[in-house]
Amino acid sequence: MGFRRSISDLLALKLGVSLVLGISFFCAVPDSVLALPFNQDMVGNQLVTGTIMRPKPPGSVPIGSVSRRVESYNDALELKNPQTGDERSATEGKRLFEMNCQVCHGRWEDGKHIGNTLVVMPAMDLTLQMYKDKSDGSIFGAVYFGKGLMPAYGWKFSPTEHWDLVNYVRRAQAGNP
Repeated sequence: MGFRRSISDLLALKLGVSLVLGISFFCAVPDSVLALPFNQDMVGNQLVTGTIMRPKPPGSVPIGSVSRRVESYNDALELKNPQTGDERSATEGKRLFEMNCQVCHGRWEDGKHIGNTLVVMPAMDLTLQMYKDKSDGSIFGAVYFGKGLMPAYGWKFSPTEHWDLVNYVRRAQAGNP
C-alpha cells in the first residue's frame, strides 16, 4: 500500500511541476515568438504561376500520351477493341466495375441484373438489348467522356483498363459475368 501511494504521489508531483513550468513558459514568452515564420518559397510556385521547371522542346510529344488520348466521343465510336475478351481482362474489368460503376449500374448475379442501392436513380441495366447493340467503341467512349448523368472517367483509367471494363460488360451481357 505504501509503495503504490508513493508512486501516485510522485506522478502527481511530476504533473504539477510540468503544469507550472509550462504555464510560466507561455506567460513569459511573447506571442510573436510562438508563431511560425511565413515561408515565401511556396508563394510564387509553379502551380500558381502556371510555369513548369523545364519547358518541353518545341514539337515534342510526351511518351505514351498520344495512345492515351481520344479527341471526341465520335472518335471513340470508331475504336476497335485491341484486346481479346480473355479471363484476365474480364476479371480486371469486373474489379474496376465493382469499385467504380456498381454503385449506379448495379451488379449481376447468376446472369440476372441486381439493381443498385440508389433511391434517386434506377440502375442502368447494361444487359438490355439497346446496350448490347452498341459498339465496343461506344462503351469505351461512354466511360471515357461520360454520357448523360454518368461522369467522365477518361482521366482515371488507362486505355487497357477502359477495354477491360468493356470486356467485362460484354461478358455480363452474354450472361457470364
